[in-house]
Amino acid sequence: MAEAKKPRAKSATKATSPEPKADLIELAAAPVTAALEAAPAAKPAAQAKAVEIGPVATQALLSSAQKQGDAFREAVTASAKGALEVNGKIIDALTIQSTTALDLWRSAISPAPLPEALKAHSQATRQAYEAASAQWKDIAESTALWFTKSLEPLQAAFQQPGR
Repeated sequence: MAEAKKPRAKSATKATSPEPKADLIELAAAPVTAALEAAPAAKPAAQAKAVEIGPVATQALLSSAQKQGDAFREAVTASAKGALEVNGKIIDALTIQSTTALDLWRSAISPAPLPEALKAHSQATRQAYEAASAQWKDIAESTALWFTKSLEPLQAAFQQPGR
């Protein structure tokens, strides 16, 4: 049947050693304390002399900053004008397209003989498409011009010989 368990003897490897173990924090701090003790022996580095800026250099820097500020202001103004122009054209295009679409539907439901209604509808559709494509082409050209004019002052400022 079942055998009785015998008590085990403690192994010799787990026996406590008579000498105390070193503290891990002290072991980790040893290289740092050695470095700190050596640090006061080093001489501090000599400070470099401050560069003196004369009044002429200060005026040149101020003038350059003012020119760059003016260029940025011109770019923002050109960008705002271009954005207003493009937005106005988009609103006009959408208004005209919605009016044209309503006129197209009105012509399609008007009582007329079928061949004449189809002819009128196809002509109105072609005219609406041509008008819309011309408007969106104009909007695309205006947008390209807007970005070009907005970046010209900044490009001119960065390409100055004084930079």
